[in-house]
Amino acid sequence: MSSKATSINLFNFKTPAMRAFHLSWLAFFVCFFAWFACAPLMPVIKGEFGLTKDQIANINIAAVAITIVVRIIVGPLCDRYGPRITYSTLLILGSIPVFGVAA
Repeated sequence: MSSKATSINLFNFKTPAMRAFHLSWLAFFVCFFAWFACAPLMPVIKGEFGLTKDQIANINIAAVAITIVVRIIVGPLCDRYGPRITYSTLLILGSIPVFGVAA
């Protein structure tokens, strides 16, 4: 018997595919929430580090522009190590600055 899915049962956590699906969207939500939690804190961050409006604009531009470089790096890493290991490593590395913001 084939192990491929023939239907999608969103509330069935018995199959590995559905567990992976739910853990993936949950991890994405947590990452999205954690990274964008800095935006409401920008007035505090601006005052703490004495940043100007131009510096904040440059930080925002750099944050968007760096995704191009990261995607170029992550693509071959996914090919070499697989998406599960690459994604897990990115989550662990990304948690460091998120914990730093919280501290």
